[in-house]
Amino acid sequence: MSASPLSSPPKKTPAVPILRIPFDAKDRAFLAEGLAKILDSGALVMGENTKAFEREFAALCGVPYAVATSNCTTALEIILRAVGVEGGSVIVPTNTFIATAFAAVHAGAKVVFADSDPTTLCLDPKDVERRLRPDTRAVIIVHIGGIITPAIEDLKRLCDAKGIALVEDCAHAHGSTYKGTAAGAWGWAGAFSFFPTKPLVSGEGGIITTRDQAVYEKALMLRNHGKNPKLGNRITELGHNWRMSEITALLALQQTRKAKELFADRKATAAYYDRELSGLAGAKPLAMPQGMDSTYYKYVMVLEPGLPRDALKKLMKERFQVSLTGEVYDVPCHKEPVWQQHPRAAINASDSFPGADEIAARHFCLPLYPGLTDAERAHVVSSLKAALKEVARA
Repeated sequence: MSASPLSSPPKKTPAVPILRIPFDAKDRAFLAEGLAKILDSGALVMGENTKAFEREFAALCGVPYAVATSNCTTALEIILRAVGVEGGSVIVPTNTFIATAFAAVHAGAKVVFADSDPTTLCLDPKDVERRLRPDTRAVIIVHIGGIITPAIEDLKRLCDAKGIALVEDCAHAHGSTYKGTAAGAWGWAGAFSFFPTKPLVSGEGGIITTRDQAVYEKALMLRNHGKNPKLGNRITELGHNWRMSEITALLALQQTRKAKELFADRKATAAYYDRELSGLAGAKPLAMPQGMDSTYYKYVMVLEPGLPRDALKKLMKERFQVSLTGEVYDVPCHKEPVWQQHPRAAINASDSFPGADEIAARHFCLPLYPGLTDAERAHVVSSLKAALKEVARA
């Protein structure tokens, strides 16, 4: 009697972590060589890597000027100080991270929160117009999840007509475009983050992009203790130490030079999710606006009313070993308790914002970062389908 063929060993279910930051051999060689040059040069701050990063990131965004900073929050504060918001108010979407509002407060302005559109997650221009005040100095639009809302055109027209600065918080939107214009090129200036979760990373670090020479020149002074190069570096601004180190700039430069490859990887994962999750019961992918090309800081799914997000996330992690990333955002900014301690900092934190409340309650985000394998993507999709069925039954 012939022996039966050996059965194949069971396939191991991949665990999908919340984040992975891949650096291949070529990346590591670039960074090692660059670090050696930095150590040999003795220029650890504001050297050649910072200059190259600023030049190449400005080109990536299609603007003439860029200023590297210690992080995105300081980049936002520099912009707001450069456009002159002190003593006035700044409109901020309540669907954002607290740093957006804090930048306005630290720049000397009061925060006025505005609602967001659940179809784009971004500012609602009608609500912005309703909340304008005589002292409104700037409107901050946040490109949530890497989405540039088509409403940016209406917001730009509104701000231009009123003489108000439109400022972009581009922390999520490296490389995203709408009608061919990149994030960071729509307003007076844009601020980007290079935190580890972002489309391009350097640990910490930020950068300002702008077409405005006056904003650029003032930003250079503000990040460097207010030193004015036109006056032999005498101090003409109430600046701060908001510089970027050369080591951080080296990492940011490596990412900028690899940006197209990193963006393509993110888009490939998003396209896979789009195909495999079409018609899914219980949740649907957030539709991308026509004319918008996103680099997908987040892949956002919208839950059907009544389905419990916490139960879904718990099941995905404990049963299927898939860690869903953080929401954008699960608590609107105006609901943070800090405003109870500082009521004068935010004028309307007690108002209602139904659009932001809907966003906060009904969405979740799938794992999306460079290096996700085909097996990991397939596991995310199959796990989500099974988990949604189970929470729906429950």
